[in-house]
Amino acid sequence: MRPSLFAVALALVVSSALPACAINGSQTDDAEEVSETDDELALTTGKFETFTGKDGKVYFHLLAGNGENMLRSEGYSSGAAAVNAISLLQAGVSYELRTAKSGEVYFVTKSANGAVLGTSETYVSKSNAERAVESTKKIIARTTSVLAAPSGAVFQVIKSLNGGYFFHLRANNGEIVLQSQSYGTRTSAVNGVQSVKSNGSAASSFELREASNGQWYFVLKAGNGQVIGRGETYASKWNAERGVATVVELLAAQ
Repeated sequence: MRPSLFAVALALVVSSALPACAINGSQTDDAEEVSETDDELALTTGKFETFTGKDGKVYFHLLAGNGENMLRSEGYSSGAAAVNAISLLQAGVSYELRTAKSGEVYFVTKSANGAVLGTSETYVSKSNAERAVESTKKIIARTTSVLAAPSGAVFQVIKSLNGGYFFHLRANNGEIVLQSQSYGTRTSAVNGVQSVKSNGSAASSFELREASNGQWYFVLKAGNGQVIGRGETYASKWNAERGVATVVELLAAQ
């Protein structure tokens, strides 16, 4: 029988912690170290992380075993409500692909009554989004750990499920506020962190994009126009603008 989520939410799990490089200060060799495992069971046994947003609501991420962010939830009035939504997610959901006006594709998970429980990042193609759906299904089926997201603003470099490398940026509350494109090598991903630090401290480097059904996300562009980071999909344009402000604030403080 599956353990109660309310019970496992109290468990302390440290084995999947990822090395990180702080926003302030120089990078160290440890910042480039990531898990190199290709074991499917390890990669698809992840964890749920809860955090409190600036709006006072409680959210959760679903992370794969390597730390890759697969889903972000809607906002809930309390931690108990967020954990209950996780229970609904594990009880069985439907998956719906959606296309942003930019042509990028993402998906949402919906409960039996049609409520959206989680939204993925955006993908450059439908096939990539479909592969992410299949990975997410496996991760949900194998994941019971519910933890508070770690505090402190950091970049984390990760080996992705498709074998490439990427990084994401956590805010002080543990929220993952920016995720990069995929890189062929770990060194390239670490160099991408530096590019984000160089370009992300100015709001003019960000572009808001409309997803669908009134949802919004943002991208961060380098000086040559290349997209070097993407935000989560938000319920409103205003929330996406707040997401941009959070990233700018974090990077401007370095």
